[in-house]
Amino acid sequence: MAVCRLVGADGLNFLLAAFLTECKIVLHSNDVANVSLVAEVMTALLYPFSWSLPYIPVLPAEMMEFIEAPLSYLFGVPSCNVKLADPSVFEDVVLVDLDSDFSSTGYFEGRRTDSSRAKAPTPLPAATASNISKAVHRMLRAQEEVEEAIGDSRSFPRMEPESLAERVFRLAVALEVRSLNLEFAPSSLTFQC
Repeated sequence: MAVCRLVGADGLNFLLAAFLTECKIVLHSNDVANVSLVAEVMTALLYPFSWSLPYIPVLPAEMMEFIEAPLSYLFGVPSCNVKLADPSVFEDVVLVDLDSDFSSTGYFEGRRTDSSRAKAPTPLPAATASNISKAVHRMLRAQEEVEEAIGDSRSFPRMEPESLAERVFRLAVALEVRSLNLEFAPSSLTFQC
């Protein structure tokens, strides 16, 4: 899963926490494909819940004022457009720079390169975060084993059905999301049957 490689276990936990607590979320990157990929995968990983709030995978520059909306949302934005906005707009927004390293401690301590005043979501419970991190590491390890056996590190999306490792990962995340106390996830997240 390309998203796990892009954001890592810490980043995935950070993003899941932001999604499950229905923060205002702006994902940005110099590569617009990464922005829409992460947004789509994260909304899928919310299963058995679904994101029912405003969602624009790639927000055009002409619509940047939407970031000032008073409700929760998920917007993807090219990094060049983030620089056009007033930094004070991001005080109550979880601003995620997909080009920076989630594994650096500075990212989580508010010393992000894009805005030191950006909001951080309420962290996931430790046991949940640990289980999701283990699932990410297992899936990445399984993918590395397959790549070594094949001798091919694909940098393009494949069109085959999901692998067993990806399915196990997706189900592990779904079980962790479902096991969270419903007080952690707001009521506007809809439950899918």
